Amino acid sequence: MKILHTADWHLGHYLKGQENTRLEEHKLFLSWLLDTIENEQIDLLLVAGDIFDSANPPHWAEEQYYRFLADVRRTVCKNVLIIGGNHDSPTNLNAPKEILKFLNVHIVGKASDNLQDEIVLIEEKDKVALVICAVPFLRDSDIRKAISAENITETERRIKEGIIQHYHQVADLVTDYKKAHIPILATGHLYAAKSQTSDSEKEIHIGNQGQIEVEKLPTIFDYVALGHIHRPQKVGGNQHIRYSGSPIPLSFSEYSDRKQITIVEIEAHGLTSIQEVEIPLTRPLLSFKGSLAEVEKKILSYEKKSSLTPWAEVKVVLQEYVSNLSEKIQTLGKEKGINILKVNIDYDVTCLPQSEPTNLPSLSELTPLEVFKQKCAQENRNLANEDYKQVLEAFQLLLEEVEGQKE
Repeated sequence: MKILHTADWHLGHYLKGQENTRLEEHKLFLSWLLDTIENEQIDLLLVAGDIFDSANPPHWAEEQYYRFLADVRRTVCKNVLIIGGNHDSPTNLNAPKEILKFLNVHIVGKASDNLQDEIVLIEEKDKVALVICAVPFLRDSDIRKAISAENITETERRIKEGIIQHYHQVADLVTDYKKAHIPILATGHLYAAKSQTSDSEKEIHIGNQGQIEVEKLPTIFDYVALGHIHRPQKVGGNQHIRYSGSPIPLSFSEYSDRKQITIVEIEAHGLTSIQEVEIPLTRPLLSFKGSLAEVEKKILSYEKKSSLTPWAEVKVVLQEYVSNLSEKIQTLGKEKGINILKVNIDYDVTCLPQSEPTNLPSLSELTPLEVFKQKCAQENRNLANEDYKQVLEAFQLLLEEVEGQKE
């Protein structure tokens, strides 16, 4: 059986404001995915969470989702499994599950009181050929009971133990299938310890909470298909425990990432092969950093190779104030066919004359995060300190919440 593992589509995603929708990129990806399913003769499509970018996605994102599911039925692939991620609304994802089941589209939007609901059987010729422990994103309420006066360390420990215990409980339900030499897969949408993240993942928990040690997962699983981390990778050196990554770059921190899907072949005796298939990049996210001269040189030397207009961020380090710099850089980008969405300006304070405070940037030129960092620096906060890192993470989460309300 051939299984295609993908995750973190984030349909309905916007980049740097409502005007920069990813609709075209997702359209091209889904078209490519249908072709790949057909060409590779995929038996099962597995999507490990975060189908949508928000709990209330725009109507066109939902239309994209359902149109794709209908299109899959016209390919060789006859089974689809989708689990809920932390961005998805469990209620909305589960709402059509009984109808979709008739199309062999299996939805597990959230954890259930009945763990049997997370066991999905894939049949071939009226026989069970594959068993999937379809574990979705596990919220705190799914795995632990709140305890008054519980400290952060204890909360973290209980979350981790609860997630691992959940996997062992569902694994206990499928031991008879394993004894019958039927392969067992598991899914997850979680933050695994030792995984490499990017700026676009909103942490499941603040700090180190929820970083799961995959070595503690049940050994019964032949393959574990994970979602949430956008960089494709093996976890902890385990060939059979993988993040497929997101199909398109979701932040400028992913500008150099290779995007891919993973194709797994499995037989009665277990895993036989794992193939990584690169996804064509239709719209690059570029990041130009350095002095003004370095940034200008990088922009002028860029050669467009993509079907869609590249989007870029620019981070310039100046030794003195330059008027209308953002407009000048954006004009330069347009000349090279690049849409520059954001210009960040930092100043090398060691080069600024102390008697010329007017050279410092105005508040309107700084992002809220930059203002926060500068304020911490003024208060002599150690930026490498673990306490500061947690405060910074909390501020970023608060900032994302405020920006989300604006949208």
